Amino acid sequence: MAISGGLDSLVMAYLVGEHNRRLQRPLELLALHVRVDGDGAAAGLPDAIREWLESRSLELIEVEPRLDIPETEGMECFSCARIRRRSLLETADARGASHVALGHHADDVVETWLMSLMFSGTAETMPPVRTYFGGTVTVVRPLYELKKGELARLARLADLPEPAPPCTMERSAKRNKVRTVLASLGRDQSLVRRQLYWAAVKQIENSDEYH
Repeated sequence: MAISGGLDSLVMAYLVGEHNRRLQRPLELLALHVRVDGDGAAAGLPDAIREWLESRSLELIEVEPRLDIPETEGMECFSCARIRRRSLLETADARGASHVALGHHADDVVETWLMSLMFSGTAETMPPVRTYFGGTVTVVRPLYELKKGELARLARLADLPEPAPPCTMERSAKRNKVRTVLASLGRDQSLVRRQLYWAAVKQIENSDEYH
């Protein structure tokens, strides 16, 4: 499980862990944290999160990323996400893990799809399942159908630890600009997000890659 330290990844770790306790043959779960943010190499997870993971019998592996981004390019969100994903997949493959779980939720699906349309002119989607390395590693998104607000309520009910501080680049990120556009819709935002979500899901279901 990819653990950034944010709310989404903590809720995912909690839900997957609770589900795993109920399986007749429990999965072997690992928590992977990539030490990188908008400023480049970053410190590890806060002690409170480390202790919480340990209390749930989750082994934490902190990964030092390969920062090969040219200085002129900078560490924008796309570059950071690419480094994180590569580090996670390579670590999972090296350890023989079959699946990598990411904490993306329904609002991420909508924002990613709209961000792709607005800034690149393409309709890039975020599928719930995707394979890499010829099928040896599969990325799954267990929170795919849940909204951000639902995750926040669950975090309070489960008394999860305080999330790690947000990335220093968050305020200037393109994703934040998309959120601002959606927020400007007022009462219509909920409806628009729902319609965009199902449009993205339909596109994924009709794609050759998904099948």
